[in-house]
Amino acid sequence: MKPTGSDSENGDTIHTMRGLTIDRNHFGPDWSSLAVSGEIDLATVDELDKEIKSVLESDGGNLAVDLRTSDFMDSTGLRCLVMADRSFREADRKFALVVANGPISRLIDLSGVDSTIQIVSSPDELLT
Repeated sequence: MKPTGSDSENGDTIHTMRGLTIDRNHFGPDWSSLAVSGEIDLATVDELDKEIKSVLESDGGNLAVDLRTSDFMDSTGLRCLVMADRSFREADRKFALVVANGPISRLIDLSGVDSTIQIVSSPDELLT
């Protein structure tokens, strides 16, 4: 199944693939966000990776991946986010995850990723 895209009123693009929805937005003076809904796993991680790379290549700003409405993430999703953090650091840009309490938060805590990637509970925390 190929991803589909549509422009919303403010020009953001929404991509869906196998139950994964990614909504790209901008907030603050230099932040983009990818709001991810659904399951991030082997079947959908390539679409997330593609969107992250698109922000890295086309945008001069920072990126927050908002996982608050994601249902599930496996190790392939976790690896994608770790690699994204590394790429943004190498480009001297910021990368953060927006996470709510739940299974994804527990995965991040157990993996130790929270010691290297900035984790916040709201995008507003990144603007202070």
